[in-house]
Amino acid sequence: MPVLSKAARESGRTENVFQYADESAFLEHFITKPIYEWFSGWDQKVIEEMKLQEEPFYAYDAFAYRRSDHMYIPSSDCFEFLDTQDSDIMDGTDEHILYEKMIVLDQDNYCKVRKYIIENPIITIDKRREMSLELADNPAAKEAFQFAYEEITDDFYPCPCCGWTMIHGKYGYNCHSTHCIDITPEFSESDKISCSNSTLFRLKKGIMRYFAAPGKLELEIATYCDKKKIQYALWPQMDRYDVEIRFSDGELWEIDAKAYHNPIALRTKIQNDNGFPAGDYAKGFFVIPDEYVQNQRNYTAIINRILTGQNNVKCVTLRSLKMEINRKEESLYEKK
Repeated sequence: MPVLSKAARESGRTENVFQYADESAFLEHFITKPIYEWFSGWDQKVIEEMKLQEEPFYAYDAFAYRRSDHMYIPSSDCFEFLDTQDSDIMDGTDEHILYEKMIVLDQDNYCKVRKYIIENPIITIDKRREMSLELADNPAAKEAFQFAYEEITDDFYPCPCCGWTMIHGKYGYNCHSTHCIDITPEFSESDKISCSNSTLFRLKKGIMRYFAAPGKLELEIATYCDKKKIQYALWPQMDRYDVEIRFSDGELWEIDAKAYHNPIALRTKIQNDNGFPAGDYAKGFFVIPDEYVQNQRNYTAIINRILTGQNNVKCVTLRSLKMEINRKEESLYEKK
């Protein structure tokens, strides 16, 4: 980060840059600390003058957890930070390859494969064959579906948080997200699923993180529309939006569901994407899970401050979106 080098020079802390220049020293002294702690001992005046507190990276928590003397596990904040970078970092990853395979599908098959992936983080070999046969007439869709999964080779515990595989190894539990590990209780031996007697498949880790986990929020919005008997479409215009809602008076709402625990990460991602996608809609919403505001009550305010150029767009929790939908439905009922 060039801004860090500049801040180090102006703060007179350049010795730190060279002292921890090698990888092992950097990991030991910085990677397991929240980013704001990296500046401990720096000249506060320089920090304020350079407005480091306003830099996107400043609010991130530690980028890794230490599992042993020489073992570090990347944190969810680390992956969220990487996802906001306007670079080729994500090229070549499983999630990027899957997207390239899916984006060429027609709308129906795109939705079929994506919904299946979200709803089925773990499948049996029989389920894999069944879905493959269902997609047999569309080789590209079948290839995308099969690419998303890998065989499970280790015994595991079904993760109660996300439904993926929680595996206990030498350095503790491991799931697709460190957030799962933080809130998951200890398992008993009876919870463990053995792979010795059956062949099971799971989503590849990056696909679970970037496709399936955020997709749960998208399907929850769709389920609520079903309950209210409101017309909707998932991933319309080949995923330009996540959910499109059309009310009985023809009014159109577009929704982009986001699963960034860190509001600064989401803010940076939105800015890199130049805001909410343009379109002919009455309202647009960035929607986050309700639990994200429990420990960060100003989450939506942080996002909404950068949406000044789009007056019909705002960031809301899932609960708030449901309230907006209810108010719209009530207004339509009163007009009858």
